Amino acid sequence: MKKKLFYIIPTLITISIQGQVGIGTSTPNSNSILEVTSANKGILLMRNSLTNTGSPIPLSAHVKGIITYNLANSNNVSEGIYQNNGTSWSAVSHDYPYGTISNSFAAADNKGWYLLDGRAISSLSTNVQARAVSLGFTANLPNANDRLLKTKDISETLGSLTGNATIALAQPNLPNVIFTGSTTTDGNHIHTYTDRGSGASVNSGSGATNPVADDTSGTYNTVAAGAHTHTLSFSSGGTSQPVNITPSYLVTNTFIYLGN
Repeated sequence: MKKKLFYIIPTLITISIQGQVGIGTSTPNSNSILEVTSANKGILLMRNSLTNTGSPIPLSAHVKGIITYNLANSNNVSEGIYQNNGTSWSAVSHDYPYGTISNSFAAADNKGWYLLDGRAISSLSTNVQARAVSLGFTANLPNANDRLLKTKDISETLGSLTGNATIALAQPNLPNVIFTGSTTTDGNHIHTYTDRGSGASVNSGSGATNPVADDTSGTYNTVAAGAHTHTLSFSSGGTSQPVNITPSYLVTNTFIYLGN
């Protein structure tokens, strides 16, 4: 059957016999109840001021499927489009929990994202201050400059700054290795001395009277029991220069989401 169209306002609103409504079009899509078309205009949603995601205010109750543009920056809601699921509101434009961390090449705060540069919490707007405090930042935002991010262990505090890019090795950091050794047996040697026989003689070097060894003169050797080793010590040649433990990295800025 050929469809008949009834024009309520020529070229503005068209209602077909099938019940579709077209605004700006005379042929609304058959799968839609409403089609709005314009080359230079948009749809203006209802505008309300929500108080928080758990409260229906300014509605009298939560209604599943309602969409509104929220004008308020209050508690855990910020300006933007919100939808209601029957029990609470959720933002349509983003789904970032407050406190979400992100890396970016952006150079400054943008769209609810704040650069982690160590700034004072008091420099932020009132609503953003409240969200920062709720995350545990009472004086300053953390300063992420020249730092890598890691997850916390059991004892660490979220947002704490610690760690170093370099480490200087101390003796306890060295491997537990004992180096042993000895000189070669080339050290096995004897000494030659002369027995002057009976009597005494004067030492030409010191002027002292040398003792008599025995009554037989001659040249003799000490025994070979003089074989021995020597203890060695040497410098490592080091200068205690710190070891750089920073891995290869890509430079970005770090932001935290606190809303508007």
